[in-house]
Parts: sequence; structure tokens; C-alpha cells
Amino acid sequence: MDDGIVRDGIKPGDVVVVTGAGGGFGRAFCNRFGRAGAKVAAWEINPQAGAETVAQVKAAGGEAQFFQVDLSDASQIAKAVEQTLAAFGAPYVIINNASIYPRATVIDMKVEDWERTLKVNITAPFLIVRAFGPHMLKQKRGLVINIASGRGVEGAPRGANYAASKAAILSLTKTLALEWAPHNVRVNAIIPGVSMTAQPLENTTPEELLARGKKEIPLGRVGYPDDMAGLAAFMASSDAAYMTGQAVAMNGGRVLVP
Repeated sequence: MDDGIVRDGIKPGDVVVVTGAGGGFGRAFCNRFGRAGAKVAAWEINPQAGAETVAQVKAAGGEAQFFQVDLSDASQIAKAVEQTLAAFGAPYVIINNASIYPRATVIDMKVEDWERTLKVNITAPFLIVRAFGPHMLKQKRGLVINIASGRGVEGAPRGANYAASKAAILSLTKTLALEWAPHNVRVNAIIPGVSMTAQPLENTTPEELLARGKKEIPLGRVGYPDDMAGLAAFMASSDAAYMTGQAVAMNGGRVLVP
């Protein structure tokens, strides 16, 4: 039966904004959407990493532009928003991927580390969606994907700052989904499991991480950036047009909540 409902999804030429575009997940998001014909706005603090991502997207036939931005600085976020709108127009997808994770116990943690973590991990996504929001709501189509973490559900010894920010991003996802649903703008989150990216490799080797995956993950392996990019591509497709306010764990079967 034809119900008359338009099941919208990303189309060639749509704009995708990715923060943390020079890292493992961020680069995979940029490459995946670039190959699909999106115009990719690669936000990254590291100019070399950002340029490398853009070069990869272009080498595969995609369109991308690098925007240097320190997400702890509200003025730089505002400038990057203006530059992105001028270069590409309003985004169809925003992927709030960038985050930092300075480690310390609650007692030993410096206040400046706590505050910078919250600025990058939760205040920046808030500022980004607030700035782009009027443009997305006006076009009555779009998607926000927030990258959360199991730490936001389980907690994180020596990482209260990170865990708190990721719990907050889950709450922001749900609230924004409710506020923007009447405008056909969806908001979802991805909760990545242990993956072959820079963050878990700070304290271990690739070989040890692979062994951990075989031992601890039901599917017998760790995740990879392309796994998360595939889920993001599904969320942006018309197949997910009825999906909003959800946090999807992509973790190989590891249970986050008993």
C-alpha cells in the first residue's frame, strides 16, 4: 500500500560534515560518504591529518574540503560553520565524531583537563548542531550522528571526564531527536566497541588489541573504522528513515548493560 510517506535518505551532492576527520573513524566516515557522492566537509585540528583525509576522498573521485578547527574554541567553531555554509551550503549529515580522553583518576584529574574534555566532547557538538540547525530545519531533511562510547554507559576508571561527556552525548541525542523530529531531521548515536583506532592503542599494541578481541568479543575480533562507517551509511540511507533517537552499539556482541 502506498502510504504517501516520503522516505528520505542521503543523495549525491548532499553535504556531510565530519569532525575529527583526520582520525580512524573520522577518515572512514569521510571516505565512505565521499565515495557515495557526498560533498565532505572535513573538520580537523591537525592540518596534515585533515589534508590527508581530503586527498584520499578526492583520489577516490569524491569532493571534500578541509576546515581547520579547534573544537575547544567556540569562535573557531562559529568560523568553521560559516566557511562550510559558504563552501557547500547546509549539511544533510553532521557526524560529531571528534573527542579527547586525557586519563586520570577523579582525585588526580586537573580541572583544566576536565573542562577541555567537556568542551570538545559535548559542548562542541551542542554548538555545532545549534549553528547548523536552523539551516537543516528549514530544508526539512537531515541527520545528526553522534559518536558515543560504552564508557558513557559503563563508566571509566581514570576517565570520569570522558565517561561523563559520552553519557551527555547520549542524552543530547535523545533530546535533539525529540525536538527535531517534527522537522524531518533525525538524530542517532553510534556506540563503537573496542576498535583498531588510536585511542585504545595508546596503552597497548595492535597485536595485544587483536588478542583481546579474540578473547573478549563474541564475534572474535575488534572493530575497524569501516565497520562504523557502514553503520553511519545505513543511518543516512532511506532504509533508516523511521529511525531517530536511537543509540546503536556496534561492538561485536559485547554486552554493555546487564
